[in-house]
Amino acid sequence: MTFQQQRVAILSSGVWQLRDAIREITGFEPVRWLPPFQQPKFGCVVGWGLKPTASKARELSIKSDSSYIALEDGFIRSVRPGADQPPLSLVVDRLGVHYDASARSELEALILRSTYNHDDDRIARARAGMARLRELRISKYNHAPFLGEVELGLDPARRKGRVLIVDQTAGDSSISFGCASASSFNAMLEAARSENPGAEIVVKLHPEVVSGRKQGHLCHVSNDADTCVIRENVNPWSLIETVDKVYVVTSQLGLEAVLAGREVTCFGAPFYAGWGLTLDRVPMERRSAKPTPEQLFAAVYFDYSRYVSPVTRREISYEQAVDWIARERDRFHGQRNNRGFSRVLGGKRQLGAWQKAARQEARGF
Repeated sequence: MTFQQQRVAILSSGVWQLRDAIREITGFEPVRWLPPFQQPKFGCVVGWGLKPTASKARELSIKSDSSYIALEDGFIRSVRPGADQPPLSLVVDRLGVHYDASARSELEALILRSTYNHDDDRIARARAGMARLRELRISKYNHAPFLGEVELGLDPARRKGRVLIVDQTAGDSSISFGCASASSFNAMLEAARSENPGAEIVVKLHPEVVSGRKQGHLCHVSNDADTCVIRENVNPWSLIETVDKVYVVTSQLGLEAVLAGREVTCFGAPFYAGWGLTLDRVPMERRSAKPTPEQLFAAVYFDYSRYVSPVTRREISYEQAVDWIARERDRFHGQRNNRGFSRVLGGKRQLGAWQKAARQEARGF
């Protein structure tokens, strides 16, 4: 590989801030492309997925006859949402993007490959990784508290058969690229009600809709005898653990519900649909493989996701990443509430232990 081929061009200032992580997980040297002042030689171009802001990066890759690498947040990103916290995990895709169901992606290829990988150690690691994710209640963002069904305003007497419906923000790229539209959400709501007569319907609004930063699709839904609208910002596992069925369009919460053994119905085509683990209202014929939950998990969290320590800037394992985000989550809630988040989960760790763990991590894994 030539010197030119070892360099990756970055156009966006936001992506440039992640250049250390990009260097670590791609092995390429990032160079800033800022015409007409900076036009260094390069072998490929990186941009943020398929978003409009990455259009210039995609155009440059076409004009230069070089490959385009799509970068996106991973599935365990940070404690709080927002650009002020760097992503703990990233995904790098040279074929497409995982949320674009109209084309193949590296994740699809990895899921297919994982389906035929029956290595006992890998399966055992995946099973332990799934349990750890659920035990620590880790998701993409981890700033919201875990609440029980009474705290959520749910009726404990109606636990059996309870159904969760997940809203998303208007304009979310995963909706349109996931073969869905705004109308999919009302169709999902109507189907959930008609298919589950007498069930308690739980509608979860998106946190950014609750805060007023974005619009949603199910804001018009009101509480009634059979419907509870959750407007609070809560840990997703609060909802998964207290329902039997989950209805989504393309939300990542559907993946976590699959891993928890819940029945998940998809009204779009998210990356985890079409593999025989969900009930799909949008057919995906090319996804003909039938992975187990462990095989799907391994492809998503071990193979496709890459983890970089925010402290050492070096790549770390899934297990190290989960432990790191759990400690950061504890520290965040400890500072906010003067108690570790793990106490809410019945754990025994206190803030002092948290600070000690953080100092140890800062010295490197």
